[in-house]
Amino acid sequence: MSRNRYLLPLGVLLLATLSVFRDVQGGQWTPLQSEVNFQCDNGVTTLGYSVYVVGNRPELGNWDPTKAVKLAPTAYPTWTGKVLFPGTDDGKDVEWKCVVRNETIPTDVQKWQSNPNNIVKVTFKTASVGTF
Repeated sequence: MSRNRYLLPLGVLLLATLSVFRDVQGGQWTPLQSEVNFQCDNGVTTLGYSVYVVGNRPELGNWDPTKAVKLAPTAYPTWTGKVLFPGTDDGKDVEWKCVVRNETIPTDVQKWQSNPNNIVKVTFKTASVGTF
């Protein structure tokens, strides 16, 4: 009986905090998702080509460079970008590489990062770097 006395106040407290967390997300509930900041160093490109990240997850195109994620030349020739992995188990390994690809003809891949693959352990926020 004494344990039940604490459950009602605890339940009220949890309900009150839910509205706070909802408001933090702009009134929208979003599932937990892992976020990885990718960086490709020495990504020298020519006109019409950019650096992309491709890997073994659907969010990275499942090794299909036509579905790769374009990075931004934040400090050329260093390219960076953030990729969200919704529903990915925390601690899961993701394999990836940098590629130089044509911006308008996705099948025109100029360069792949050499072996081995980069590996990043997905956590709720992390970063990973690859170099050509």
